[in-house]
Amino acid sequence: MRAELVELVEYEESVLSDELVAAVPAAFWRELDITLSKAPGDRAWRARPDALSGIARLVQGGLDLTVVIKPKLSGADTIFLAEHAFGQRIDALRRPDADRVGIDSTYSDPVAALLIWYVDAVSDFATRWLRRSYRSRRVTLHGEVRGRFLISQYVAQNLASGRSADVPCIITERTIDTANNRVLKAGLRQVGKLASVLPSSAARRAVRAAVNATLPRFAEVKDVAIGPTQLRAVSTAGPERHYSNLLRATVDLLAGRYLSADAGATATESFLWSMPVLFQEALRGVISEAGVIGLDPRTRPSAHIYDAEGHRLRSSRIDPDYVLETGAGPILLDAKYKDALRLAAPGDDGIVVGHDGPTIRVSRHDVYQMAAYRQHPRWIGAPVALVYPVVLTHGQPLPSPYEVRGFGAPIGLVFMDVGPAARSNVAAFVAQLEQLTSLLRAEVDVPASSLTAP
Repeated sequence: MRAELVELVEYEESVLSDELVAAVPAAFWRELDITLSKAPGDRAWRARPDALSGIARLVQGGLDLTVVIKPKLSGADTIFLAEHAFGQRIDALRRPDADRVGIDSTYSDPVAALLIWYVDAVSDFATRWLRRSYRSRRVTLHGEVRGRFLISQYVAQNLASGRSADVPCIITERTIDTANNRVLKAGLRQVGKLASVLPSSAARRAVRAAVNATLPRFAEVKDVAIGPTQLRAVSTAGPERHYSNLLRATVDLLAGRYLSADAGATATESFLWSMPVLFQEALRGVISEAGVIGLDPRTRPSAHIYDAEGHRLRSSRIDPDYVLETGAGPILLDAKYKDALRLAAPGDDGIVVGHDGPTIRVSRHDVYQMAAYRQHPRWIGAPVALVYPVVLTHGQPLPSPYEVRGFGAPIGLVFMDVGPAARSNVAAFVAQLEQLTSLLRAEVDVPASSLTAP
């Protein structure tokens, strides 16, 4: 078996050999949203991932291929994004039709999803394979003999001390209270403890619900502290061979390796994240969990096209990503993950802007769209803003919003930190959103760091 590791970067081209591309089904590349191209005269293929990042594996014939797609936004804390995106409206997680992939954890996978995957694996295993095994144990019976009578112990200890009715024996019984199952139950208990430190309340509830749904299957299994003695007692031979992968994952979990940042041997599902959706849903989660700004749950309004006689022909949904509810009225926001990367596309009308702050690509189309949103009667004059992800280092303050002027009230360009200091900047970001109402209500002089619309 030939093992291959291919590392790609979201939206960037890499070169793959003819031999490797020929050995992999085209459907696998399509599942990962990777475009393969080859110009006349090229000796190798160019591979360009789209908006998905994550890890997937293909085992076929003599090839064991692992593909890792890294996020384009260098330094982004995707665990932070995924924790806040967990349980929101759209699932950013994609599970491709691929083989199980070997990981200890993943750089771009949320702790919550990993924990639930583990619990689901234990639950599925218990449903199919949890079995009673023979276990031998020492017992002292009163007035009867069962199993193997320990005659030397009986004579030396019990009979000599006048306890002739106490009979030491070794009995063999069928039970699910085995060393293997005790380790699995300890793993479930550990997941319950880890759930308490997840920052997202939705993630905590989901993980605890998964654990509570699975624990009853282990009701007859004793809770014990897992140490070297208990680990030496586990067995994966013969009829216990089905425990092998799950026990390895559980031992990794108990040792803290399951949630590390490196590729390894623990089997879990191949997965990919849609990064634009991940950022969009993480932003929704940050707003929801802040508790100081509400999200309008109402169905979005529509614009309608009529003919000359007044008959409605078509309708089009007016759908900003978020409508915030504040005491001063609604605020409309759109999340712009790709634009923060300054990615150009054929026919793109975007311009790159930045002055003493983040450099971003601003699309004229997006600006026109935001200006149009607030023309609807439900949102007349509402503040509108585009939200871009930025990666800040520890100690860097969250940048103040930019403003686009020339379309009536200003259109805000707001920045959300998704870097290593993201958690410490959440409060500042929410505070900026609260202040948008006063900042974007009226036309004022253009500051030096603003983008002026032509």
